[in-house]
Amino acid sequence: MTDHLIPFQGKGYSGAINQNLLWRDSNIYLMDNHRAALWCWQQEVDLYDAPHSILHIDRHTDCLGANLEPHLTAMPDLRGLSITDYLAAQVALQCDTVPLFRWDNYLSIHLAAFGKQVEIIRSVDHDNGDAPEHSHCIRPRADELPENLFYWLQSAHSPWIINVDLDYFFCPTPLAETDEETWIPIYSDEYIETVFTKMKAALDANLVAVVTICLTPSNFTPGWEECLELSRKIFKILGAGHPDI
Repeated sequence: MTDHLIPFQGKGYSGAINQNLLWRDSNIYLMDNHRAALWCWQQEVDLYDAPHSILHIDRHTDCLGANLEPHLTAMPDLRGLSITDYLAAQVALQCDTVPLFRWDNYLSIHLAAFGKQVEIIRSVDHDNGDAPEHSHCIRPRADELPENLFYWLQSAHSPWIINVDLDYFFCPTPLAETDEETWIPIYSDEYIETVFTKMKAALDANLVAVVTICLTPSNFTPGWEECLELSRKIFKILGAGHPDI
């Protein structure tokens, strides 16, 4: 089953809240803004009652801790919630009323709301953002990922949520002429091939409940075309369909 879960809005700016793309092939999801990930997980895992583990591969931790309590108070029941209502959910803060779920806080909301159901969280990140708040949080180095990924996914008793942001695979470098930043690949094709081949093996072994992959085409990557090129390569390795955009 492949489908656009929201109408494709074009290759526009994503930022913290704009959701231009949300696509699904079975239990593998593609989005341009990571804020939709928590909703996707609930479609495949009963976050309220079912034990699960999380593998987070991302430049950022996505675990903003600021104003977490009002976010949890305003959080709707995700069970049966439409993606439209999820994206429209808001929270009233002292300064303003803002979207409840953003690309920097959906994971901290998850850990605060459903942390008792999380057996393990492994966050392979670039140490950007607040540290994940969980008693069984492990933060491996990037060079450990290709060799150990399948072993890690065998190490838990619960099914895995795999959450990937493509900004993990890029780094900034200044343009000599202007000192402006441009974003370039940081890992080899062999690194990427190994990581997602082992992820495919884990999917085939029924160790994984859901995979969410985020393009992040604004701010931390070269842009839409480069991110889509990488996502097509990844989806092909995973044996999943990719939107024709």
